[in-house]
Amino acid sequence: MQYQDFNFHTHTYRCGHAVKTEDDYIQSAIQSGFKVLGFSEHCGYEGFDSPRERIPFKEMDNYFSDIKNAEEKYKSDIKIYVGLEFEYFDDLNSYYTELKEKYDYLIIGQHLKDRKGYDYTYRCTDKDVRYMAYQVCTALENGFTKYVAHPDYFMLARDNYSKDCETAVREIVQCAKKNNAIVEINLKGMRYGIQQYDGYKSYKYPHSKTIEIYKEENAKVVIGYDAHNPQVLLQREYEEIARRIGEGLEILQDYREILFDKKR
Repeated sequence: MQYQDFNFHTHTYRCGHAVKTEDDYIQSAIQSGFKVLGFSEHCGYEGFDSPRERIPFKEMDNYFSDIKNAEEKYKSDIKIYVGLEFEYFDDLNSYYTELKEKYDYLIIGQHLKDRKGYDYTYRCTDKDVRYMAYQVCTALENGFTKYVAHPDYFMLARDNYSKDCETAVREIVQCAKKNNAIVEINLKGMRYGIQQYDGYKSYKYPHSKTIEIYKEENAKVVIGYDAHNPQVLLQREYEEIARRIGEGLEILQDYREILFDKKR
């Protein structure tokens, strides 16, 4: 099997729930045959630090500088890009515009409803699912990202994939297509194992019904390792599973489609 030779969903110790430094991830990536590695640390927000969830806001500049230094250090071995995984909030458009100017790319990974503690990891009603789709689609429409991470992340907090879930994911996929963006098959979600639902089994995410929607909508997809440990980049067997369940989908070949135009 020919494996993807790039990964743009990579974290480091800075977010508080991943381990090891950028050097460790880069060395694992090289060992595993990757030619391109993008770092997408969980974005920090002024006045909303959460030490176990995202990089402290005051450390954002240091993170950027450290990854740029790594880009230079390893330039003869692997291509490095610096990005962020962010959540969309309506009142931060000027901040996202600044980030877009500075970073090579941004990933939208909507874990939060707001900056007051409402986390989709632990609760996500049908109404919340639709609002999450609004958040992701607004980020896409505003041009803040070309990469949608785990659009069915809400399944961590749910035991059923309702009609609203189907509608929300379909809205996200259609919006991504409209804005020349990519949706992700997230390998980290597989590590939660296969769950029993009403009459069928599936990973929580990527959920089987999400994959069905991808296929129905002819979505262009990317495989995201969502690495929180360098060893993940060596575990290619999860990519094999993703390719099996996503058989027939158009899997991204040119990673430059993830980058902002001026960074290509």
